[in-house]
Amino acid sequence: MAAEIVNLDLHTLTADQQVEELKRQFLRLRGNGAVVRALAGALPVRQYISMLERGYRVTLEREDDNFVLVLRPDGSMPRLGLRGAHSIASDGNGRVYSSTTSNRVAVIDGASRKVLKHLAVGDDPSHLELSHDGGRLYVANTGSNDVTIINTMTDEVMANAPCGQRPLLPCVACNGDAVYLPSGPDQSVTVLDAEGRRRATIPVGLAPHDIAGSPDGHWAYQPNSASHTVTVIDAHDNSLAGEIQVGLGPSHIAFDHESRFAYVANTVSDDVAVISTNNHEIIAKIPAGKGAHLPALSPDDRYGYVANFASDDLIVWDCRTHRVVAAIPVGIYPHFFAPSPDGKWLVVSNTGESSVCIIDAREHKTRACLKVGGAPAHLAFSPDNELAFVACERTDEIAVIELGRQSVLQTVQAGGQPN
Repeated sequence: MAAEIVNLDLHTLTADQQVEELKRQFLRLRGNGAVVRALAGALPVRQYISMLERGYRVTLEREDDNFVLVLRPDGSMPRLGLRGAHSIASDGNGRVYSSTTSNRVAVIDGASRKVLKHLAVGDDPSHLELSHDGGRLYVANTGSNDVTIINTMTDEVMANAPCGQRPLLPCVACNGDAVYLPSGPDQSVTVLDAEGRRRATIPVGLAPHDIAGSPDGHWAYQPNSASHTVTVIDAHDNSLAGEIQVGLGPSHIAFDHESRFAYVANTVSDDVAVISTNNHEIIAKIPAGKGAHLPALSPDDRYGYVANFASDDLIVWDCRTHRVVAAIPVGIYPHFFAPSPDGKWLVVSNTGESSVCIIDAREHKTRACLKVGGAPAHLAFSPDNELAFVACERTDEIAVIELGRQSVLQTVQAGGQPN
C-alpha cells in the first residue's frame, strides 16, 4: 500500500506558524507511514534548522521558485515534551553538570555517578558551558533571558546576569575574560565579563546560532543562519571587523588549535566553508551530507568532521588538503558528537533513535552502537578519557559509557533525589 501524501500550502504563514503546523501533522500522522509536503514559499531556513534540531525527519526540496518542507512522521523520534537532561559538561575535578527538569542543574560526582545536589537556575535552561579553567559554569536560560553563573569550586550560584532574549549557546572566550550570548529575537550578541557584568551588545545577522571564539582570543565568529553570513568580532575591543558570506544556513563553527582556520557548517547548502582568519576570506568549500550542522576537529588538527542531521552520517576530511576521506554511517539524526580528548574515539549521540555510536577515530570505523535513553543530546568525557557521559533529554538521564569496553556502564537519573 502506497504511503499517504499530505500536501499543504503554508506559504502565507509565519515561520513559527509553519513549524507549529508541521508539528501538529506529526502528531496526527505518526504511525501511518505518511509523507507531508508543505509548500513554504521562500527559503525556510529557520523552519528547517529548527525542526532538524528537534529531531524531526525533515528534508528540503525546491520547486521552481518555491521551497517545500518534506516531513516523514515515522522517520525519527523527535524531542517532545519533557525538557530533561540535554546539555552536559565535565570539569577536570571529576564533577559532571547537566541540565534537568524544573529549571535546575544537576551536580553529579563522576567517579561514583551519584547526584550530589541540584542548583536552581533561570527559566528554561538550554545549554551549559564551562570556563576554560573549570572554575565557572554558565547556564543560558531561554525563558528568563539571563545566564546563571555557578562557582564550581563551591557548587553555588554566584549570579544571574541579564542578556538578550532567548539566549541559547554561551561561549566563553579562551582567556576566560568574556562570555558571548547570541540572541535570535534581538539579532545581537551580549558580551559579559566573567562575573556577569555587561561589556557590550553587538548587532549581528538574522537567526544567530552558535558563536565561537578563536583559541588565541583574537576573534569571535558569529554564524547567522538566516542571513547566510558570519559576523566577525574583534574580541579585543568588541568591535565589528567584517561580515563573511559563507553558505546557506551556517550553524556551528570549529577553529583549529592555532587559530589559523575556521570551519563553518552550512546546514542548508550541505557543505563546510573554510575561512582563513588572516584575512577572513573563504579558501575552500568541503562537500558534506544532508543537513550538515556540527563541525569538529581531531585533537591534532589532522582531520575535520561534520555531523549531517538529514543523511545520518559523519563526513571526514583531511585538514591539509580539505579533501573528504571518509563518510561514516551513524544512527538517525546525529544531534551531537565529539572526539575524545586523547584522540582515540568519536562519540556520536543519535537523537532520532536513542542510540550512541562509538567510532575508532584512527580508522574511521564504527566499533559499537549502543542503546541509551530517549533523545540523547550533548556529551562530555571524564578527565581520564575512559568514560563518556551522554545527556538523554526525553528520559532525563545520563548514560555513562565505558569507551574501552564500548558498553553502557550505568544510567544516572539527572532529576532524581541527591545521594
